Formats: sequence, C-alpha cells, structure tokens
Amino acid sequence: MNNERPPPRRQVQPENVLRVRLGHGANCSSIGSVVDTLFATAVVGTALFAAVVAALSKESVNVSGRDEHPLDVDRSGGGST
Repeated sequence: MNNERPPPRRQVQPENVLRVRLGHGANCSSIGSVVDTLFATAVVGTALFAAVVAALSKESVNVSGRDEHPLDVDRSGGGST
C-alpha cells in the first residue's frame, strides 16, 4: 500500500483570484451560456410557430346526418331537356 499523504492544501490568496462569478452557470464556460440561450430560443420559436400554424389552419366542416349535400347537382350525367 501507498502510505504517502496528499500534499497539504494551500489557502487561496486574493491576489491569485482574477474574478469570481455569481449566479446561474457561474462555473460554466461562455459556450455553455450560448447553448442555454439557443435552447431557450428554440423552445420559444417552436411554440410561436405552433401557435401561428394553429391560427392559420383551415378545417373543413362536415355535416352529419344528411344523405346528400344541399348544393349537390344531378349526378345522373344528363342535363335538363
């Protein structure tokens, strides 16, 4: 077995700290923030697209319980004589 002790921890001195980040994604790289932003934008864009498509869609109206449509013409192939 290895009986060596790990090296002692050093205290961080203020002059060795360049910046401290606070908040969401504080330890995240810049690309991580971009990915979060792109994901949120894609979700919002998809929701808006679905809302617009739903608002612009046309649905045919079907009347049930009737044998024929009132605007149907004579389908026997002959004209009026």
